[in-house]
Amino acid sequence: MGCSIILNAISVTILKNWGVELANKHDILENFYKEVWERGNLDAVDTYFNLVADTNRIIDDAGIVPSEIREWVSIIRSFVTNISVRVVKSVEEGDWISAYLEINCQRIDNGAAVHVYQQIMMRFVGDQKIESYPQFNFLQFFEQIGQLPENTFELLMGGARLK
Repeated sequence: MGCSIILNAISVTILKNWGVELANKHDILENFYKEVWERGNLDAVDTYFNLVADTNRIIDDAGIVPSEIREWVSIIRSFVTNISVRVVKSVEEGDWISAYLEINCQRIDNGAAVHVYQQIMMRFVGDQKIESYPQFNFLQFFEQIGQLPENTFELLMGGARLK
């Protein structure tokens, strides 16, 4: 582990021993989605991450970094508005949280409802994320915003090719 991560972990332990309550991971996750996704405050992304390089990742070169989140949320917000994210279920274990999210929003072009799901797994040090592995249902999202034909998954499973 990097020195900054060790020092952050020691600081968290000291704060807990002094009786200082840190936000739980579920609350941090909800606050992140409310601030970044719902309100569109892309500048807040960095405050939720510890940008210290971590060599103990579960998947090398596969984690999401803040710049990717800003770009991803910006693109999604160019298609939809009135985003609401609900944590359906979360499970915490040690430094990790895994969550199943329900995302409701509306198409910008015609106001039609869009309803998708995301699963995410993250590791924290204190109140900051150091690893993030989201799985977003892009097929369902792009179908609902009219960028892919309806039942794209079923069409592809049946051997159809998109051209």
